[in-house]
Amino acid sequence: MPQIKKNAWAFFGIFTFLGLLLGVAAYFEGGRPFLHFLWSRSFLTLLKILLIAAFGLWILKWITKRVLPQGWLKWIYGILFLPILLLPIFRCYFKVPYIFCRACPHKCPWGFLRSFAFPAFLLLNLSNKFWCTALCPFGTFQECQAQISPKRFKLPSWSALFAYVVLLLVTGLYLFTLFDVPAVEFFEMERYAWVEVSIGVAALILLAAFFIPKFWCRYFCPVGTIDEVISSFRRSKSPL
Repeated sequence: MPQIKKNAWAFFGIFTFLGLLLGVAAYFEGGRPFLHFLWSRSFLTLLKILLIAAFGLWILKWITKRVLPQGWLKWIYGILFLPILLLPIFRCYFKVPYIFCRACPHKCPWGFLRSFAFPAFLLLNLSNKFWCTALCPFGTFQECQAQISPKRFKLPSWSALFAYVVLLLVTGLYLFTLFDVPAVEFFEMERYAWVEVSIGVAALILLAAFFIPKFWCRYFCPVGTIDEVISSFRRSKSPL
């Protein structure tokens, strides 16, 4: 088996195992005490430091013109950021995860970190999509899926518009919280719960990524879509 495929299987297996552990711990009351460290100030501060360090690595790469050890970066950032990015799927106060953090009365770690992390993701992407290609655990996981699966399905070109539809919906729902629109109450669960719809959608996206490379990144992720908008604008302004 080629070395690259061995690495893909290693990432895929460990990330899947960690994701299942997180889901089980979030679902069962007895497992939730083991997740308390994710809310700790020290852990959230560590993640902020890692994001700041990522900017330092990017500057170092630009100065030295050397290739960064992406394998190590994928392991470190993947393992530490995976629970923060994945937890809203398993344990969210709202029916739709990730979007209503500003209005959430019981924030998860992503809810506390998002105001720092989301802008950092976008800024890191200004340099050849550094966050998406080298650091993001979701991106790494889907790269592994593409390497493992030999089958490919090509969607029609107009399907790329779906990412912008998703971005508009996410932006609209976020504006609900920004302006305290009462419609936000429709999305409340009123308690932490295993959200079957969210799990089902996540499972479908996960399966689709085996056949459509980076399915989440290309059609659902706001970071990836915003980066594509910025890249398109920069390309249109570049001289001929």
